[in-house]
Amino acid sequence: MPRQLANDLADKIRVQAERSGAQEAETYLETNTTTEVRIRQGQIELVSQSAVQGLGLRVFRDRRMGFLYTTDLRDTVLTELVNRTLNLTNMATPREENKLSEYLSSSQSDLEIYDPIVAQQRPEDLVRLARAAEESAFAQDKRIQTTRDVRCVTSVYEVFFSNTYIARGTYRATSVSLSATPIATQGTQRREGTYIDRKRFLSDLARPEQIGSRAVERALARLGAGPIPSARVPVVFSAEAAGVFLQGLFPALSALNAIEQRSFLAGKIGQVIASPNVTIIDDGTMRRGLGTRYFDGEGVQTHRTVLVDRGVLRQYLHTAATARRMNATPTGNGIRSYDSLPTVGPTNFYIDAVSKTHPVTEDVVQGLYVTGLAGFGVDIVSGVYSQQVDGRWIEKGVLGKPVEGVTVAGKLDEMLLGIDAVGRDLDFRNNVVSPTIRFKELTVGGGA
Repeated sequence: MPRQLANDLADKIRVQAERSGAQEAETYLETNTTTEVRIRQGQIELVSQSAVQGLGLRVFRDRRMGFLYTTDLRDTVLTELVNRTLNLTNMATPREENKLSEYLSSSQSDLEIYDPIVAQQRPEDLVRLARAAEESAFAQDKRIQTTRDVRCVTSVYEVFFSNTYIARGTYRATSVSLSATPIATQGTQRREGTYIDRKRFLSDLARPEQIGSRAVERALARLGAGPIPSARVPVVFSAEAAGVFLQGLFPALSALNAIEQRSFLAGKIGQVIASPNVTIIDDGTMRRGLGTRYFDGEGVQTHRTVLVDRGVLRQYLHTAATARRMNATPTGNGIRSYDSLPTVGPTNFYIDAVSKTHPVTEDVVQGLYVTGLAGFGVDIVSGVYSQQVDGRWIEKGVLGKPVEGVTVAGKLDEMLLGIDAVGRDLDFRNNVVSPTIRFKELTVGGGA
């Protein structure tokens, strides 16, 4: 759909809803084009392209809300959408927070989230990148004879927004990712390792040769892995593992979960909840960030929000509704798609790196270095953490034998307070990331 036509359509449906009886109305029109290729053993396993467009309509009347969406943008369907959405308000329960945000987006400088070169990539271009990554993997070591797959994906999406107070708002963004998963074989043992890079701009993406090489390193490092005896020892989470841990921790910093007492951090604003080494930030304005956007799903301008400042909990993340309930300012974290209502979500969410002159493993006499996490491990209500992991055993500061089939466990409040080292290897290959972190002591449940 041409951009001007999409802008006009979002505006038109919003006005139509208002004229039909909505006191406030909001339209969220989204288009998304994704191209993916998948390579295995030099052969193309998949080439797919999808184009999705949809419009979500949210209306408010007497503090009652109605919401519907459609992917059929014909006039007759959209007229029916307006009427049905308004009818839904008659069945809804009135709530004081049911209104549009009064904190609206203003113009921002170029956040560099759209790369025309990514938008111009053809499937054959992605095939070349994927093949180069796989060829690099095979060239690294004779123990690499096959791959699970190598994938290259591009996404181009655009948002057209309109509400009663913002006639028009729009932005477009791109992303490109390349991943490789080689399989290492040694005797009867087979282990795989994955490395993925994802960026807004193609020029920022790691070279295919680097991706293949790093994936091989991970696969080879897992050969010969086994369990270890149970112990309470220092545990170091690699940057990637720490990012996964942080993703599980994110809901604890949601204002909605705090309001509804579904977070172990509820009611702790102003209190020390982590070690002084820990600063946690959500930054929706980071240039070229994978979670960066000009405004959130409610038209609120994105911000850089310091949630935990050197161990002290300063703030939760908000939508307009939670901000109203807590008498706070929205943080620009109303994340949504055309087919969903805004919920508290991360933009670029990370533990800030600190300057450390040596690896955080160097002064560990004995401990565990975690490189991979499996399954779900964070219970933000009870504050309990338990997760199956794999990695390497640390002996006198040196990474030793590979480890698998073990569980790491602890209480989240004690774990956060016990982070006694934070690395400086922060790498934004996702929108939720962390540098390497070290927990002073955790329970490692082994099977040996």
